[in-house]
Amino acid sequence: MSSPGLTALGESTRLVPANLPAVFEVLPPPGASIRGSDCVATVLSPSKAKVSARVTHESSNGALRIEFVPSEVGTHIVEASIGGTTLIGGPLIAKVYDSSLIQVTDVNGGVVGQPCQFRVDASAAGEGQLEISINEGEVPNHVQVVGGGRCLVSFTPEQAKPHLIDIKFNGETVIGCPFVCSVADTSRVLLNLSNLELIPVSRPASFHITVSGGGAAELAVSVRGPQGELPVRVTGDIHAGFTAEFTPNHVGAHTINVEYNGYPVQGTPFVAKSYDATKVAVGSVSKGTVGRPVQFTVDAGDAGEGNLEITISAKGHNIPTQVHPQGNAKFAVSFVPAEPCEHIINVSFNKMLVPGCPITVTINGGTTGPQVSLGGPGPLHMPNSLVINHAGGRLEDIEVNVEGRRRLLY
Repeated sequence: MSSPGLTALGESTRLVPANLPAVFEVLPPPGASIRGSDCVATVLSPSKAKVSARVTHESSNGALRIEFVPSEVGTHIVEASIGGTTLIGGPLIAKVYDSSLIQVTDVNGGVVGQPCQFRVDASAAGEGQLEISINEGEVPNHVQVVGGGRCLVSFTPEQAKPHLIDIKFNGETVIGCPFVCSVADTSRVLLNLSNLELIPVSRPASFHITVSGGGAAELAVSVRGPQGELPVRVTGDIHAGFTAEFTPNHVGAHTINVEYNGYPVQGTPFVAKSYDATKVAVGSVSKGTVGRPVQFTVDAGDAGEGNLEITISAKGHNIPTQVHPQGNAKFAVSFVPAEPCEHIINVSFNKMLVPGCPITVTINGGTTGPQVSLGGPGPLHMPNSLVINHAGGRLEDIEVNVEGRRRLLY
């Protein structure tokens, strides 16, 4: 009959910290009287290297104490035997971890009411339990596991005060804790940028900034145009508010950033679009004739973004106008005059008249040609006359032929 084997005291599988003594205790078979030197213990690391182990005898409970110091993260297998008698239930398992290998990154500042995130990488730390608390558990957090021992932690601060992040791994505080996330309340800063959606070049553009609640405030305003940063002039104080002013020099998008105590203010970055009405070109317009289409072109390709308005009026009243897009902000414009008088062309871009406007176009008479009026029959051998009405005509272009007709009476 085989003798009973060795029995492990406590859990046969344990979490063990690296670089600290790991201890397992085993009981010899009942009635056996043994010494520590009678027990053979071997410890195999994850890399299959043998780890030195010391075995001593505990006189208080008769157990054998197996002690070793692991330095490698991972599963260590502990074998023990006395005279060929091995452990009941198989070898002991030490799951070694190292909390010092945990990395916490992306702990940045936050804003009240907006989610904050940071990352925890425990991929090299071994097996274990990760505990995360913010402000001693007062602020809830959500952990999203991204795989491989890595996770993304998020929380939403409700107060403008430092938030302390504490992280424990298997009950051990992670090096660097507590991590501090500074939180600002950017809702104190109010600004209206709607008037800057479209701004003309070479003219100062400004907006007002109000900080409610008083107290210290560090404002930073920057504007980046199509060709780099622009100078910004900020005046005012915490009580009356601040005014920021800049002058765009080129057509295109201008990105406005406002930071309060180092954090972006809600509504920024804001993109203002600058335009230049002087870049709109209106093609030449010749004289016109009643009933015949008059055409010209408008090219706003270099003027930037905005609204193009074209109106044509005669005697103070607007007349129908046809506008045909040609692509790349170019347009063909036409109208048909109904009466012989001056017609006024106005072209504006974002409510600003473009160069050359208003344009006056002279419209001549209708398409019926010269009109001739006669005084009626006249006596023989006496001069007679007719009137030719041809507005805009030239004398040398007029040719008159008079033919007579004999009438015979019987």
